This record gives sequence, C-alpha cells and structure tokens, in this order.
Amino acid sequence: MNIDNKLQQYTIPFKDYLLKDLAEPEFAKGYLQAALQDFDKDGNIETLLLSMKDIAEAQGGIERLVSWTNLNLQDLTYLLNSTHTPQLDEVLNILSRLNDSLS
Repeated sequence: MNIDNKLQQYTIPFKDYLLKDLAEPEFAKGYLQAALQDFDKDGNIETLLLSMKDIAEAQGGIERLVSWTNLNLQDLTYLLNSTHTPQLDEVLNILSRLNDSLS
C-alpha cells in the first residue's frame, strides 16, 4: 500500500470535517462572521456565497435555507450556484436571515 492510499484511509476529507463543525450554530455564526470580514476586505462575493452554501448544507441543506429566506428553491439554487455575480441586496437578505436562524 502506497503512502497516498494510507493517507486516504486514515484522514477525514476537510469538507466533512468543516460540515461537522458548521452543524454547531455558534461555530457557523463565527464562520459567517469571518466570511463577512473577508468580504469587507477583498470584496470576493464568491467566497462569501460558498461559506453561505457550506453553512446551509451543514444546517440541514438548501431546503432549510429556503425556509429561512422565504425564497423559492429555484431562485436560491440559481443564486448560490450560478456563474453570474448576484446583486448585493440578494446576498444581504440571505445573510440576514441566515444569521437570525443561527441565533
């Protein structure tokens, strides 16, 4: 067995580890705050959207985020997965509701 196979056998993929931590509301809230601080510094909305998507996945999936934001599934999926840059007001609406749900 080579070293790569051994590493895969004994390590947890980072995404699995992150999602486990993000299932805890306090950790998710801190993660969201860090993502917002990074966005404030560099304006990279894609990273902010990715953090929101990770939190939604860890907190019960995109369907749960749909219920928190009162957006329909198609609109929210398009917003989080599309290649276009979403409007800041759309992102702020989701962030506000996500933050409220984690409190």
